[in-house]
Amino acid sequence: MFVLVMVGVPIFISMAIASLVGFWLVGGQALTFQQFSTEPYFVSASYILAVIPLFILMGIIAGETGIADSTYNAITKLMGGLRGGVLMATVGAGALFGACCGMGIAAAAVFTTLALPELDKQHYDRPLSLGAICLSGSLSGLIPPSIGMVIMCIITEQSVGRGLVSLIVPGVLLALLTMVIIWSIGKINPQKIPKTIVHYTWKEKLSSLVQIWPVLFIFIIVIGGMLAGFFPPTIGGAIGAAGVLIYAAIRRTKMRKIYNGFRESVLTNAQLFPLVLAGFLFARFVAISGLPRELADLISTANLSPYLLMFVVMIFYLIIGCVFEFLSMAIVTLPIIFPIMTAAGFDPIATLVIVAFLGEIAALTPPVGLSAFIVAGVARTKPEQVFKGVLPYFATMLILMWLVVFFPKFATWLPNLFYGVSY
Repeated sequence: MFVLVMVGVPIFISMAIASLVGFWLVGGQALTFQQFSTEPYFVSASYILAVIPLFILMGIIAGETGIADSTYNAITKLMGGLRGGVLMATVGAGALFGACCGMGIAAAAVFTTLALPELDKQHYDRPLSLGAICLSGSLSGLIPPSIGMVIMCIITEQSVGRGLVSLIVPGVLLALLTMVIIWSIGKINPQKIPKTIVHYTWKEKLSSLVQIWPVLFIFIIVIGGMLAGFFPPTIGGAIGAAGVLIYAAIRRTKMRKIYNGFRESVLTNAQLFPLVLAGFLFARFVAISGLPRELADLISTANLSPYLLMFVVMIFYLIIGCVFEFLSMAIVTLPIIFPIMTAAGFDPIATLVIVAFLGEIAALTPPVGLSAFIVAGVARTKPEQVFKGVLPYFATMLILMWLVVFFPKFATWLPNLFYGVSY
């Protein structure tokens, strides 16, 4: 499979071919035909998978309606007067926009267009600005509803509702910790983060809160509804998509933009679902082969401590993240990694949160950090500048990931508080 990927064969075809050969070697023609005839049907007919196109539609239409723009303007005014306020606003707006987006790469492109001109105007250090924009995209991909977490939960047969809710506390902590890092950089090196040029009155700050209501409205009805047990994630996705369409009607968004949003959603799903189908086939092959059990026995024999095992997994993901983007990486590796981690004593939901963080960290790392290349492309600058600016935020994400490793309650406390939600 890896050889095929390296020579340029699309990942879903590489996984399908590897699965075909694997099934044939393990069980012959009968097992191969049986798996390839039944597994794609059951996956594509799965009710829970309907949540993916619905969340994608919600995020794309939200981008077309200007929700990101209004959120960024509001947070910029609220942060006015603070050293690094515009940079903090970029991070905060990315976290808030994640409540109705769920796709980190899309959010990174949006915030490059929104934030970079203002950051340049106020003479912020450009690499640091580009790094913050990358991180704002990662936050949008982590804050629920997160498409990546939905797919990981489905692959590992975990509760989608619990998985989404588990990202709230780590995501908020990441945003707050990053703001502290920005403030600290401004204190240590004022040349990188100048004093705020534009100041806003308290009246302007309070009035700007009105611009945040669309994001809060979507978040409350989708995540709040799941927490309260009113509906499962699939219906939450439908309600969220309907909510952004109602907002588009209130904003009198042009029909051309709505049409483009639906068209982009169809194209995105057409790219994503072959990957999901091939991923399920590959996961089924890995399970039947007994590889996770053999690796777990090997690790048990080696007497590796859980934290040393986590360190090995972290290095593995950082290396493989140089080749794969997050969803491909999760689909390929989770069938092997997830059983090993849970067998070592890690909480299943906390493990998914850790993998989500590792996936977003990998998207920032050279030489093929996808988010960094997206930001560099939109900003028309060299990727090296982005990678240079990402370093302090990269360290922040690593610190928070290890906090979840040592204190899994950061991820599990909120889902356990609403333990009745187990869709």
